[in-house]
This record gives sequence, structure tokens and C-alpha cells, in this order.
Amino acid sequence: MQTWDYREGLRSWLIPELLAGPMALGHALSPDTTLHLLLARLALAALSLAIVGSAAALGLRLSRLHGIVVGFVAATWFELVYFAPRALSEPIGLALLMGAIWLLLARGKPGGKPGGKPGPRQFAVAGLLMGLCFVARIQYAPALLTLAILTARRDWRGAWLPMIAGGCGALAIDAAANLAMGAMPFRWMIEAARINLIAGRAGAYGEMPVTGYFSLIAWYWYLATAPILLLAWIGAKRYPVLLWVALAHLGFHSLIGHKEYRFVLASAALLVILAAIGSAELLRRVPRRRLALATMGTLALWGTASAALAAGHFRPNWSLEADLAAALERAGRPAATCGLALYRPRDTVAGAYALYRRDTPIYVLRTPAEAARHAGAFDVVVAPRAHAGELPKQYRLEACAAPGLTDAPGCVLRRAGGCTPDPAVPEINAWLRASGN
Repeated sequence: MQTWDYREGLRSWLIPELLAGPMALGHALSPDTTLHLLLARLALAALSLAIVGSAAALGLRLSRLHGIVVGFVAATWFELVYFAPRALSEPIGLALLMGAIWLLLARGKPGGKPGGKPGPRQFAVAGLLMGLCFVARIQYAPALLTLAILTARRDWRGAWLPMIAGGCGALAIDAAANLAMGAMPFRWMIEAARINLIAGRAGAYGEMPVTGYFSLIAWYWYLATAPILLLAWIGAKRYPVLLWVALAHLGFHSLIGHKEYRFVLASAALLVILAAIGSAELLRRVPRRRLALATMGTLALWGTASAALAAGHFRPNWSLEADLAAALERAGRPAATCGLALYRPRDTVAGAYALYRRDTPIYVLRTPAEAARHAGAFDVVVAPRAHAGELPKQYRLEACAAPGLTDAPGCVLRRAGGCTPDPAVPEINAWLRASGN
């Protein structure tokens, strides 16, 4: 599958190369299942534990109570749970950013003043993590620069130079990864800035006003918005750097017309972590004899809020495109499958070899006449329920996803017999190029 961003060369190959490891292992162990996807998701979920560990360390830097509350919130907050196993640059970048934050802020003995001075080694490793974060998601640059300025300050020899050296190491890793794929090192950075910021390519997918992210956050956090922001303000007195990083990230993305909630995942996560610190600050005012009960109540309140918000406005995300994913997985189950057709797909990406798992053409068909004329090229079809009856009679309905709120194709139809490749039918990558996706 070759989507427009990879065709235009505005993505680094580093993340796909790293994911190729667990996917190759899954294919080797069980080529006829989706084990390759499970292993990739487990690897990403393991990486996301850096967010939990770093958040807990920030809390422990203040007290054991802070560590318990912040660690619990980071481990159970619905947005972090949702994005943890997903192969997106935002959660990957967030995990790397939190690793750098841990090195630069969570220093010293518990109960002391936060932000004890890191040494050159910590700055160098933090620079490496920040460089890898930049490679994963170039739009993290303002947040990374804010973190660097507020932690290194004017210490050029002990902070800036080691941090820059670590960042250069990350860029060297990225250059090697792209050279291995035959791509010119760092060209993707130039193309990403040119196509998205100058040419405004992302704007084709819709734009929102500068206040769009405030509306999205309020929509997903709902009644919890005000309490979270108030607690975050209290927590920021302990870690003001986190608040500035969150605001820099949010402010930069607010200036870009095309907005998606995942783009500001880092800001949302940092605000929630600060809010957890703030709630621990309030707990410290509770008399010792009531502290255990108050702590359990606070954790229960955070857990209940997370579950309620996950089941509220955020709920559709948990099963988004699940019917299409299940249909593609089912279509490729028989080892003898020789060709797949996507009938009347959406105008966005509608197929995935990672789910289909067969080395055969994937065709795109739009009309009943096309389906009848080229039926010999494919033996399985994925189609919307409303249009399944338009296919030739030799295709028998095998399964259909339960009717849901989406219109994603969720029905699988199959016929007996083999396939004869047909160059007259557009394959999915040609269709993606023609449609600009």
C-alpha cells in the first residue's frame, strides 16, 4: 500500500523499518493469522510504558503519594490506553518525549526540589531521545525546543553541547534508515515542510479555526475539562516546564488549519499528568489518619472519570473501521485466495495488505458492470452491505458485519475457482494515485 505521503517522500522510513521486525517474526511463526499485527501492537504498547514510567518517576520525585497517583492516572487514562498500541507517529513521539522529560526533570532524591541538574550524560541521552522524537513526528519541534531551552538554559558546555550531540546521533540513525531504503537522507523533512506548511496539502482534508483544539478537548473531556485544567494549574507549580511544553505544542498546532485530535496528544497527556500531580498536592492537605481512604477515593474518581469519558464522546473511536478490518482479515483467510476486489470503497484508503495477508492483486471496482466484466480476476470481494446484491451471482455471501454507525464495507463474498490477472482493472495503488490518497 502506497499512500500519498510516502509517494511524495515526506515520511521517514525509520518507524516502518522498526515495525518490520515484529511483523516479520509474526509472519514466520504464523503466516496465515494476524500474529504479525499482534506482535507489532505489543511492541508499541511496551514502548508506551515509557509514558507511565516517566510520569510515575516525576511523581516519585515529589513523594511516594505523588508517584502512586500519577502512575495510576498515566496507566489508566483512556486516551493513553487508546493510542498505546497504534502505529501512529504521535504516541511514538510522546513516549520518546516523556523519556527525555524523565531524564531532564525527574532527578534527585524523593521529596526534594524537582528539576535537579542533570549531568552531561543525561543531556546527551535526552538529546538522542528528543532527536528520535523529532524524526518520528517533526511537528514536535516547538515542544522539544521549549523543553531544551527551559532545562539547558545557558549551560552550553554541560547541557547544550551534549544534547546537540545526542540529537545528531538520532539524525544519523534516521539517515542510515532512509539510505537503506534508497531514499535521500533528510529529504523527507524538507518535503514535509514544503507540502504541508507551504503547499497546504493537509488542508484538503478539512480545516478548523484557531480555537479548534480547545473545542475538541472540551468535547472529549466534557464535564471533566474544568477540573482537569484547574488541577493541572496546581500541578504546574511543581513542574512549570511541563505546562510550557504542553502550551507550546498546543499553540503551534492551533496555528495549522488542518486539525486532528491525535496531533495534540502530547499536550493532552501532559495536562492530565499535571492534573494528577495537582490532585496529589490536594491530598497532602488531608489529615494523615484519613489519607489512605482519601487516596483510594481519588484513584477511584480518576478511574471512573477515565472509563466514563472512554464510553462517552470518545466511544466511536474504539471500534472505528472495525467492520472493514474484520472483512479484510476474513477475505484473506483461505490460503488459495487469488485476488481481492474492493467494491464501491470509500474515497479514502480502503484496503490493507497487512490485514489481507495474501500476495495477490487488490482491485477497485465502482459499478456492477465492472464487477461482472472483470469477475475472473478475483475470487473474493469486500463490499458494503447495501451494495452486496449488485455483484455477479457466482459470488456467495460469506459474512457481513453487524449493521453499525459507519458505512465502511463490511461484507465478504466469495466464488469458487481460480483467478486470471486483469491489467484492465485498476489495482489499489493505481487507484490511490488517481484519487490523490
